[in-house]
Amino acid sequence: MKFDKKVLLAGLVAPALLALTAQAAEPGFYIGAGAGQSSLEASTDNFTPVVNPLSTTVRDFDIDETDSAWKGFIGYQFSEWLGVEVGYVELGSVDDEVTVGTTRIEGDLDAGGWEGYVVGSFPLTENFDLFAKLGGFTGDVDFDGDVRFANGTSQHFSGETDGDSAFAYGLGAAWNFGDGHWSLRGEYTEYDADRVDDLSLISGSLIYRFFEDKVEPAPRPAPAPAPVACSDGDRDGVCDTKDQCPKTPAGKRVGPMGCDCDFTLSTHFAFDSAELVAEDMAQLDELAAILKNPKMDFVAGSIDGHTDSTGDEAYNETLSKKRAAAVANYLQSKGVVFSDRLSLNGYGESQPVADNSTEEGRAQNRRVTISRTDCGPAN
Repeated sequence: MKFDKKVLLAGLVAPALLALTAQAAEPGFYIGAGAGQSSLEASTDNFTPVVNPLSTTVRDFDIDETDSAWKGFIGYQFSEWLGVEVGYVELGSVDDEVTVGTTRIEGDLDAGGWEGYVVGSFPLTENFDLFAKLGGFTGDVDFDGDVRFANGTSQHFSGETDGDSAFAYGLGAAWNFGDGHWSLRGEYTEYDADRVDDLSLISGSLIYRFFEDKVEPAPRPAPAPAPVACSDGDRDGVCDTKDQCPKTPAGKRVGPMGCDCDFTLSTHFAFDSAELVAEDMAQLDELAAILKNPKMDFVAGSIDGHTDSTGDEAYNETLSKKRAAAVANYLQSKGVVFSDRLSLNGYGESQPVADNSTEEGRAQNRRVTISRTDCGPAN
């Protein structure tokens, strides 16, 4: 029974055409095995002299049959476009016989050997390739038989081509799947062997490719969400919901709770006095409200007393300490817990801020200053 080679090739390639999800062939070594149907055709016309030159029947004897075939091969894929492969193919063995008058003719044809190719691939989709291969075949292609005459005698004819080489070429299609490790291949191969009319193979093969799976890069972390803008009435960079000093003047350096880091409160005293005036007590009431806030218990500072230059220096130092103590006592009377966060100092006349030669300057020097010390140095 004979099959149309084009129909069989289409049947081998069709499953690959239906594939939708797989991956292109990856570079590296691969192995494969396949099976199919070979076509073997030869005639005694290809051999001279024919054994019985008197018989035109013998001279015209030919074999044209198909048989099962198998092959195994290894290869290397240099890129998705180019590879090489070598292997062994057994193309099968066929025979035929014919009786002409009283003469019986029997013959057989078999072929098998090694083959090697350069394989060019043409990716059509991510998983489907067409390919063509070009190379050669070397092995045994034998055509021989016997002529048996009516008188009981026989003669042998043969056309062995053991170890001969032949040009070979092929084409087909491949479907790559299993993350690119596996391929199904359908192909047609033609062998241009001497003294053989036709030697070809239609086959299907399964291929396994050796390569390391690609490691997918870790996804980039999602960007952090943009901070939600908050209400900041005094524009000091601290949200109003957290700001414990919501009316800080613009441009002031503030701490994490929104209070002025460079806050200085000055109180002024009458000559030779440590008594607080109403204006001083009003300022201290505002400060006491801040220092009593539990969220501001980290605020630290110093209470520093000063005098003008009138009088004895030692007396002035004592007076300045009394003025600092007067401020501290007032804050404590308003509920401020000092602990270790506020220190008392008396500097006498040593740190004037104005000219002691004028009454106005001396009045400015008679003061107590309260300064924060917990914000660190100014920028």
